Amino acid sequence: EAEETVACAGFEGRVIGKGGATINKLHTDTGARINIDKGSGECVVTGSTAQVMAAVAAIRRVIEEGDEGGGGRGGGRRRENDDGMPPSRPEGDGNGDDDDDGEPMAPPIEPDFGISGLLAAETNTVHGVTLVYTEPPEARKPTVRWRLYVFKDGELQGDPLYIHRQSYYLLGRERKVVDLPTDHPSCSKQHAVIQFRSRNKMDDETGDMVAVVTPYVMDLNSTNGTHLNGERVESQRYYELLEKDTIKFGTSTREYVLLNEESAR
Repeated sequence: EAEETVACAGFEGRVIGKGGATINKLHTDTGARINIDKGSGECVVTGSTAQVMAAVAAIRRVIEEGDEGGGGRGGGRRRENDDGMPPSRPEGDGNGDDDDDGEPMAPPIEPDFGISGLLAAETNTVHGVTLVYTEPPEARKPTVRWRLYVFKDGELQGDPLYIHRQSYYLLGRERKVVDLPTDHPSCSKQHAVIQFRSRNKMDDETGDMVAVVTPYVMDLNSTNGTHLNGERVESQRYYELLEKDTIKFGTSTREYVLLNEESAR
């Protein structure tokens, strides 16, 4: 039996619902058992792995709906990696091509992602499509068998997506070049990338520094954004992914839950 906790402090009433209607519906829809520890502000979810994943995603949706105007609860969790990535492109007013003196303004400097080492070693196009991403020098193939489980309205959609066979996976609507298609109309053609990167970490037992390969997600300046656990990430920056994280692309209701081979058992 699997167990997972979801921080819901301040949203206990919303999760429970009037007369317990919401929590009862969550139980009926997912089959998982949900208990709220009001002392710690946590929802404790138990059941099979699929039931727990579905319930956790549903609870996060309930909390997200109740925090639409908030300032990003849980923002203290380390996500962003400042490894020399260019800052997000400044947003203009959409109609200002001239400066105050009437002289044409220089176009904004675009981030140069170059080309992809895996998809196009010696050219910047694949099947006539210009690529917008290039792998960093620390890109590595993962040693852990990572998977993405796709849910829609709390229901598991088909088989998991295996993402351990190469060092990165491009997501979007452009099927000629992407590895994982996201066909929702709100998704961009080259929407986001999941990149595995090597970084040094201290071994707890020996105290030595060892190289570990960690998954990250980056939004590729998409129109409608990429959301990690309900929060929109900044474009063109890497965000570290942790086991059981939930990713959404554009305004699609599909949720991609990250698990590895061991946690999925």
